[in-house]
Amino acid sequence: MSEFKLNHQSQPWREALSVAALLAEQGRAPDAVATALNGVFLPRARRAATLIQPGDELTLIQPITGG
Repeated sequence: MSEFKLNHQSQPWREALSVAALLAEQGRAPDAVATALNGVFLPRARRAATLIQPGDELTLIQPITGG
């Protein structure tokens, strides 16, 4: 079975799964996280068109706020 990693955890890969769709499934607001695919920053505008491939590593980065 093909897999990808989401924050270092193996996930089953599904054909035609975009980064935007995965975020929606996870209940993440698009502007609440930054994304990196295979160690490279992925702009919010490219998430819908970027399909996750077997072996990819997707990292979701939650901004830290405070003072």
